[in-house]
Amino acid sequence: MRIALVTGAARGIGAHIAQRFEEQGFFVYRADLQTPLRMDVTDRSEVKKAIEGICSEKGGIDVLINNAGLLASGPIDQTSGEAWDRLVAVNVTGVFNCVQAAVPAMRGRKGAAIVNMASVAAEKGGGAIGNVWYGATKAAVVAMTRGLARELGPHGIRVNAIAPTVLETDMVRDQLTPALRAKILARIPLGRIAVPDDVARLALFLASDAASFITGETIAVDGGFLRT
Repeated sequence: MRIALVTGAARGIGAHIAQRFEEQGFFVYRADLQTPLRMDVTDRSEVKKAIEGICSEKGGIDVLINNAGLLASGPIDQTSGEAWDRLVAVNVTGVFNCVQAAVPAMRGRKGAAIVNMASVAAEKGGGAIGNVWYGATKAAVVAMTRGLARELGPHGIRVNAIAPTVLETDMVRDQLTPALRAKILARIPLGRIAVPDDVARLALFLASDAASFITGETIAVDGGFLRT
């Protein structure tokens, strides 16, 4: 049985990813602030302890899904220094902490893969999803994905990222007024808003043998949004 660790798995995209992997026979560790496997990705010692526990129980990790993240919106001058520090801590340092702790547990395992969660905001510099600062943190994730793919490839670990657009989660759905929904749809050639399972199915593919020669890529799940 293959072992997967999904961060930010208490709800939303992370929960859907965990469910998809479980359906395919993975043993999934759902890590979050509110899950039995508590993991604050900004706390290096807590991340290390959690991964050491997984290794003790299962012997290692086959797939790491770095899904935990924060969204930031609003004008650039309305983001406090504290909010920026928290955004970087979760979206950037969180990936750093999880990768550094997990890689020793992934080396030598057949088909090992890391999937990071980026965003179309990385290419757009915010704008449609989140603000400039959010886009900057996700651009860092894209850069890490490319560099990690190069460094970890010789160890048999593939690294890719997923860049979603607006996702129709329960939280977002409450904020989608008819006018806002129409504005978003006008920029998506495929004519619908993404759902979490669109991302979950891609994550499963990227962790599978079907993607065994794909690494260093950031794949948009946006219905063509970046092409408009």
